[in-house]
Amino acid sequence: MIALSAAIAALLISLQHDELWRWYDAFQQKLVELEDYITHIDKIWQFFGAVMILFAVKSFFPIYATSTVCFLSGIVLPVYIAIPVNVLGFVVLITIRYFCGKRFGAGGAWKMISKTEKLRNLIQQDGKGNPALLIALRLIPGMPVNSISGIYGSFNFGYVKFTALSIVGFLPKLISFTLVGRNVYDPLSAGFLVPIMIILFLTGVSLLSVNGVWTTVEKTVEFVKKRKEKSKERKLKNNENS
Repeated sequence: MIALSAAIAALLISLQHDELWRWYDAFQQKLVELEDYITHIDKIWQFFGAVMILFAVKSFFPIYATSTVCFLSGIVLPVYIAIPVNVLGFVVLITIRYFCGKRFGAGGAWKMISKTEKLRNLIQQDGKGNPALLIALRLIPGMPVNSISGIYGSFNFGYVKFTALSIVGFLPKLISFTLVGRNVYDPLSAGFLVPIMIILFLTGVSLLSVNGVWTTVEKTVEFVKKRKEKSKERKLKNNENS
């Protein structure tokens, strides 16, 4: 992913050559016409309501990606409005799933995860959820927002902490997809390609972070097991001596 980010950076540099822009002129004109049409939509508040509905529906029917809604908001709304709207919508989404998980349990996803002890220990940590992993999972594109929210809700992980960490983890993607939507009318511009670079870079970093968290949890679990075994051995020796 980090390599793909570097490749896009190289593409940006190569686009400085005039000949590469010739084929692009007619296509860009079409996009300018589309932008002009969309920016003249009068009923922005109706669109705001539609975005909130899309986020709420996503919490029950994950038939489209959260990033898609962020992208659509960026197309229609100015960035300074689209980003707060997307943050609010994201909070609505994770709140619904969090309290569903708290009330009804984590569902099938957690049952599958629980079959693997290492995965269970990684996510559960002390039984209340791994906060560092929550941030990392929010960073990784394609990770199921609903399932993660439901799992942490079932752990009775603090709601305020859950929301804050989720926003911290998801915000770089949210901003990037919003900017991609805003600059979709000029897909060879830095404004369009740089956010994609950031998304790919963050994907690589977050995957490495998850691996780091995984390793740390494994070592912690092994250390605790060894400590318990030594404690049992000491008790047995003390009992024998007594």
